[in-house]
Amino acid sequence: MTELISGKGFKCSLPDGLPPLVAIRQKLADDALEDVSRAAREAVDNLRPGEKLSEGDRVLVAAGSRGISDAPAVIAAVCSCLREAGLQPTVIGAMGSHGGGTEQGQMEILKALGITPDSVGAPVITSDEAVVIGEDENGQPVYFDPIVFEYDGLLAVNRVKPHTTAHGAIQSGIIKMLVVGMGHHPGAQSFHQSAPDNLSQTLVSMYRVIREKTPLLGGVALVENAHKQSASVEGIEAAELVHREKQLLHRAEELMPKLPFDAADVLIVLEMGKDYSGTGMDTNVIGRRRIQGVPAPQKPRIGKIAVLDLTDASHGNACGVGLADFMTSRLARKVDLQATYLNVLTSRLTMRAMLPMIMQTDRDAVAAAFTTCGATESEQLRIAVITDTLHLGELWVSEALWQDIANRSDVHRSHKNQVELTFDESGELCLR
Repeated sequence: MTELISGKGFKCSLPDGLPPLVAIRQKLADDALEDVSRAAREAVDNLRPGEKLSEGDRVLVAAGSRGISDAPAVIAAVCSCLREAGLQPTVIGAMGSHGGGTEQGQMEILKALGITPDSVGAPVITSDEAVVIGEDENGQPVYFDPIVFEYDGLLAVNRVKPHTTAHGAIQSGIIKMLVVGMGHHPGAQSFHQSAPDNLSQTLVSMYRVIREKTPLLGGVALVENAHKQSASVEGIEAAELVHREKQLLHRAEELMPKLPFDAADVLIVLEMGKDYSGTGMDTNVIGRRRIQGVPAPQKPRIGKIAVLDLTDASHGNACGVGLADFMTSRLARKVDLQATYLNVLTSRLTMRAMLPMIMQTDRDAVAAAFTTCGATESEQLRIAVITDTLHLGELWVSEALWQDIANRSDVHRSHKNQVELTFDESGELCLR
């Protein structure tokens, strides 16, 4: 293991006659708000917090989900609107077991997300304390941060989107932030005691306890388009959260980016990371879940996946690396096993943290994927290269794969010249 990570590991030879790649662009949903801050203020106004609370009351604003482009602006607008209503907002990190499940780790994540007292105009706090506030209909304990009871109101700010594990009417959004995020590590553990195919229902049953036991006002829900821009921001009353989140999830699914093909022999992912997906690589994009007993999506069907690097914003959390078949020693050196294992042990989805084969360089990882994908003729290889599973507006595909999708109206071939899969002297991939 040490030798593999230090760069003395296994090498693999590229097959002869690798096909060149062509750059393609796909038209992605681009609905976007002109003024996100204004939309956020209107969302809070619709919740009428000044009518429900008294002047001077304190409101806790739960926030902290990764990868939301407009998070600082939206949270700042929410806090500003609360102050104008005569209330005193405080932002709290609500991230479950992320950040190593510690106050310091979560504060570091908030800072990395641009959520600071200066940027949002309010105090920012974190906590790792959670107490049982009740049991759901199945007898599962529901955990919540006790600090909420020092406040007069609670408002959660989060994006609604498809989840990488919980599949059903309710997935990732305000409700999940309350159940898992505000329950911190104990809350995340309790939630994940449910079977993977029952997580959506568990979110709803645990939310009912939270709604009854806490001073919840509701939530400010964002939906993003495929370019990571806010397509909508709206305020939802606590009583309407379940109903409205179901509707917003449908819209989020329509807007999310997807690969423009149903099958490929090899997918090369230049970078994975928690800032792109909760599982580093979005399971909805790559068609792999790696949940024992739960079938994978019918498409896309990908033979082998090689992932080459891990983002700095992941802080070493490589949750989801087990979705790949091959990884580089460069990526392996960045893995913080403690952060990764805490995340995966909490969710109980241990297959997602199993390390793929560690190859010395990009060249070796790519070569291993090619030689094991089962294709017999190099020129017929259906290859795709993506920067990550979030930014899919432009990607590179082999000629054989291009022929599979050339008739699609939402995909067109770039006027750039063909590029070769070449590698520099250190074995790092160069697309040129």
